[in-house]
Amino acid sequence: MTVVEPNLTAPSRDFVADKTVQRDGSPMIGGDNAFKVAVFGANVSTGQGGLNLAENTISLGNWSEIEELAKKADGYGVDGFIPIARWMGLSGPDRPWGRQYETFTWAAGLAAVTQNIQIFATCLIPFIHPIMAAKMMATVDHISGGRMGLNATAGYFKPEYAMFGVDVPEHDVRYELADEWMTLVERLWASDEDEFDFKGDFFELQGAQSHPKPVQAPGPMVMSAGSSPAGQQFAFKHANILFAAISSVEQSAHVTPKLRANANAAGREDLGLWSGAHIICKDTEKEAREYAEYIEEKGDYESALKYKHIIVNGDSRGWSWDHYKQSADPKQDETIKTFFRAGLVPLVGTPEMIVDGLLKLQESGITGICTGLVDYDEGLDRMNEQIFPLMRDAGLRA
Repeated sequence: MTVVEPNLTAPSRDFVADKTVQRDGSPMIGGDNAFKVAVFGANVSTGQGGLNLAENTISLGNWSEIEELAKKADGYGVDGFIPIARWMGLSGPDRPWGRQYETFTWAAGLAAVTQNIQIFATCLIPFIHPIMAAKMMATVDHISGGRMGLNATAGYFKPEYAMFGVDVPEHDVRYELADEWMTLVERLWASDEDEFDFKGDFFELQGAQSHPKPVQAPGPMVMSAGSSPAGQQFAFKHANILFAAISSVEQSAHVTPKLRANANAAGREDLGLWSGAHIICKDTEKEAREYAEYIEEKGDYESALKYKHIIVNGDSRGWSWDHYKQSADPKQDETIKTFFRAGLVPLVGTPEMIVDGLLKLQESGITGICTGLVDYDEGLDRMNEQIFPLMRDAGLRA
């Protein structure tokens, strides 16, 4: 019989990890890096590389593919690993976003195999009960040793609501629900009460409780997106990071200062402002531009057009690929082209050009990016070998 020696450096069985790590010291809030970088969307096929059929995108064929990406990002010093919330594909399992890992269990698996990186779950609030969310988040926070984060989203995608048998509330009502939901989650995390009753507009709970508490005090860090007044108010009240809706570096120079002023006026000078970024980095500008053209050529026009139809019309009724093939050339549709980079800010060029774009984002008030990549494996290597050294030289990274 093999005798397993005890790990003498491990905490004793009597050690209680609840509330032993301060949230403000987490990699994406505190830490030494002046400008944070998180990897975005590595839980769906093709990831946040966009709606394209390019080679070497995430296939989501097996768990080891994502586990190795997370461990590589962790080893390279990336600050966060953030999934997107998707419960269904657009045009079948073999197309972009056609396969999706659920984000809480995804986070639990990655928390167990990483050491420093902040691991997130992205929650579509209408589909997950607040007690369930609070309990799952606390569990993953213990698995990770206090590195868990929540990306809280109010939801919008009508076909997913229909799949769950839930009606889509009006925009501001979704944020009223999100506010009550988040208030409950925060109380479940932070309260020293054994249990409590709650009666609100959306939830009525008796004997609500969640133990153990998270490792982070007062609870895991929260990020949310919000371009509307209701979305911003939710972030000002509940979030540590607000994901700004900007489409370009140039637009950020106009939008982000106003968002910063709104946050400061709400007493949230501490609120981090982040943007998405779609990084295409090559050794020469010519190579980068050619690769960007390749992404457009490989664009999944059928999925992108269906996605646009759903966003405009609310659902997929009336959708017809044959109809679109007979109408205006979708290759001239700028909205469709943005879907090929998942609607993220394009940063295309040499490592020097990428860092110049990041500096401009920082100058506008952005404090970090969630980056989507086409080839995540190659993209992470370039980030470590070419982009991060230049960011350090520019004072963006420690």
